[in-house]
Amino acid sequence: MYPDILFNETMRLFETSNPDVSLTYNPVGSGAGVVALQSGEVDFAVSSAPLEAILQQGAEEAAIEDDPANIEDEPEATDDNLLEIPITAGMLGILYNLDGIDELNLTRNALSGIFDGSIQYWNHREIEMANPGQDLPRLKITVIGRSDASGANLALSTHLNTAENAWSGDTASIWPLESFPKSAVLVPGSFDLVAGLMETNGAIGYAPSAFGTALGIPMALLENQQGNFVAPTALSGEAAIEDVSRSSDPASLEKIHDPDSPTAYPIMSFFWLVTEEVYPDAQTGTAMRQFAEFVLSAEVSEAATSSGYIPLPSDMRADARKLAETIH
Repeated sequence: MYPDILFNETMRLFETSNPDVSLTYNPVGSGAGVVALQSGEVDFAVSSAPLEAILQQGAEEAAIEDDPANIEDEPEATDDNLLEIPITAGMLGILYNLDGIDELNLTRNALSGIFDGSIQYWNHREIEMANPGQDLPRLKITVIGRSDASGANLALSTHLNTAENAWSGDTASIWPLESFPKSAVLVPGSFDLVAGLMETNGAIGYAPSAFGTALGIPMALLENQQGNFVAPTALSGEAAIEDVSRSSDPASLEKIHDPDSPTAYPIMSFFWLVTEEVYPDAQTGTAMRQFAEFVLSAEVSEAATSSGYIPLPSDMRADARKLAETIH
């Protein structure tokens, strides 16, 4: 999910320049946002999961309610008349709260072991070996994850499925990972996840790295494909999406799960503005086209970059603008 603070600022800037335009938006998880758009509750959604993944995996409105048992009774999203417009890139931070440990390296084995429960304590040998000199406590690891349909779930599970043979999960999903340890605490939304993590010594979770940057929460350095431990920074994010920029495959935008650059951060996701292609009334269609073009402007790109997001390469941004022009 795009952090509320950033997107609220985007909305404020747009409405200041367009005082006669009114658009509705609800900052919920990726799946719930798409369903809200389909049901007419909002004029657009922002997703960190590709639309195809949301539609295929049945992201129902129950995603908001933290009650997966209700999903069979809820309407599924469909792809009729929807556009997904890439607007920026971001990194999935692995946030942690461990007293006295300000820097933490996690190998690929350690990351998968923590999130499937095969590594349960912070002083596990796999973690200690990557952190020489650190006094890691024999403290139970508390995994905090997302209970709703989210791009964060998809980014984490896809990376683990792509990068680590030891991962016990079978598939990547926008829903909570079935392979999470039984003791995992699941909450709806990145804000609730971060709040729970900050209150729990020994906790680990995942959210857009912008949360960690803005709130001063430590984030692990992750082992990338080349065996280097990399922090989520502007430079490591840019190195990751260069792989996408060089690719001639449009689907690569959705498949940058384990970039091979030696300086790349290994868990990336892209953010999409999801809109209708044709709105029921021309006024809303015109307003959404103007808004989509504004979101892709240099002004908003600079705001996103200063908040820890990664600008799209120029060729992708040009294609996104062409797509935005088709909204009516």
